[in-house]
Amino acid sequence: MDINHLEEFVAVAECGSINKAANKLYISQPHLSNIIKDLEKSIGFELFKRTNRGVKLTPAGEYFLKHSKTILNEIKALREFSPTCIKISDKLRVSMTKFTHTMESFNEVCDLSENIDEFTYVLNEGTTRDVIMDIAKGYTDVGVIHYDINEEKNIHTFLEKSELSWKTIARFKPEICISKHHDLIKQGKTITLDALKDYGFVRYLGQYEDFIYNITKKGHHMDLNNSNKIIYVYGRATLMQLISTTNCYTIGITEFDNQDPMFQVLSVPIEGCENSIQFEIITRKNAVLDKTAQKFIDNVTARYVRLSEKNRMQKTSE
Repeated sequence: MDINHLEEFVAVAECGSINKAANKLYISQPHLSNIIKDLEKSIGFELFKRTNRGVKLTPAGEYFLKHSKTILNEIKALREFSPTCIKISDKLRVSMTKFTHTMESFNEVCDLSENIDEFTYVLNEGTTRDVIMDIAKGYTDVGVIHYDINEEKNIHTFLEKSELSWKTIARFKPEICISKHHDLIKQGKTITLDALKDYGFVRYLGQYEDFIYNITKKGHHMDLNNSNKIIYVYGRATLMQLISTTNCYTIGITEFDNQDPMFQVLSVPIEGCENSIQFEIITRKNAVLDKTAQKFIDNVTARYVRLSEKNRMQKTSE
């Protein structure tokens, strides 16, 4: 059970409306509805009765609300616990949306710190909103997020109200990620979303509002969450293994450093795609960051800038 989903359940219960709670949480109403439905499925009973005026807690929902608040209060206390007797010589706390490109920077920083006598490094992965909330609540110090460029105003409003600073580091077009040995490639066919409609689409579980799963081409919107064949996974390794060894596909951006040698997976541009995915680094305003956190920021910034330049050069040569 996702702790963030408990927080979202409490917000719906207190607002008495999924729509009002969605506005408060800066997420879409369909996204929040899916979260509540999944939560109800996971616990095996209804939390709300839906009415024309909103939602009302069921008796079981009232009991669940009481204990959810207790759990959230305990977790908050644990997260805020910081005994003065414990001294950590080096720390790095990062939250990120699920992109291997970002994880590679985290891995490199960890590798460079191998000979340090004492350190504690943390990497959290989640949705764009999860990352923003991690930073705002002080659970982590640096966040790397992505979102559709059309959402820039909404995202920046949310960041501003959360008292966070942001730095745009790159912008990419979504691309199809597919095995080099896919049947369509063996047959010499052009790789398009239409050609892939009869193959399995692999996506991360719980990330209903991942902007990269919604594609617009020539004014026509395609929500890949409505695909007839979908495989939901939680971990990056499982997703990449599926893409590598089957005819399934997913949506990503330009290839990360070890994508081909490790998985033999290609990133193929989507012809006519109108979307642009923006990547940003976020921190708390006026935060004083540890040297390792700054090292991570420098690394991930350089990585995405390098990938952007590589993309630009490839398009120029085509």
